[in-house]
Amino acid sequence: MTAAVLAAGRLRPGDQVIELGCGDGRLSLALAEQGAAVLAIDVGHAALAALLQVARERMLPGFSVLAAPIEDLTLPERSADLVVSCYALHRLRDADKARLVAAAYRWLRPGGMLLVADMMFGRGGTSRDRAIIRSKVRSLARKGIGGWWRIAKNGYRYLIRAKEHPIPITGWTAILARAGFTAITASSIVNEAGLVTGRRPEDPAPPEDPAPPENPAPPENPALPEDPAPPGEPAPA
Repeated sequence: MTAAVLAAGRLRPGDQVIELGCGDGRLSLALAEQGAAVLAIDVGHAALAALLQVARERMLPGFSVLAAPIEDLTLPERSADLVVSCYALHRLRDADKARLVAAAYRWLRPGGMLLVADMMFGRGGTSRDRAIIRSKVRSLARKGIGGWWRIAKNGYRYLIRAKEHPIPITGWTAILARAGFTAITASSIVNEAGLVTGRRPEDPAPPEDPAPPENPAPPENPALPEDPAPPGEPAPA
């Protein structure tokens, strides 16, 4: 997953990157090792402190952390080149997903990218959904009684959408499009994982100043009439 995100992110040294729901920080560290200035965000204070210590030991400049719930973030507008999330947003309800994507649009500079890599499948409405569900059920069933217990537990949570709220890839592309993103891409990675990207459009170029009108050539001065001779004096010959 990390390799797929790094390949899709197309980082340049010095890029400002925000990772939403960084977890153990594996992806944040990999992004920083490619030369990015990373802000890693999650809710666990202790885990973030440990992550920051690792970044310092690896001498990764510009690495910072923020302890905050990702659905309630306030960050500076036009401050990032890449906003990325890896296996964190499926825990959000659909309305919170949409609000966070709209906020990410504001945080990005024009031309910046939002990248979401996550569990992406629906409720069996597509052949991909059904293949993912069958694969998961078979994998768990091979583990015996414990696997069947997980099938029952996860099936119930899946049906009532408790704790986890995955949506299909098409749901993510629609959310990005509604937020204003363009150049949207979508692909499957492995099993249920999908990857969606979109870019904030560049600002339109300012209109060019109109060229000043050419100055017309000044008219030639007409010949002035000679002054008449004063009375009592003969006119000049």
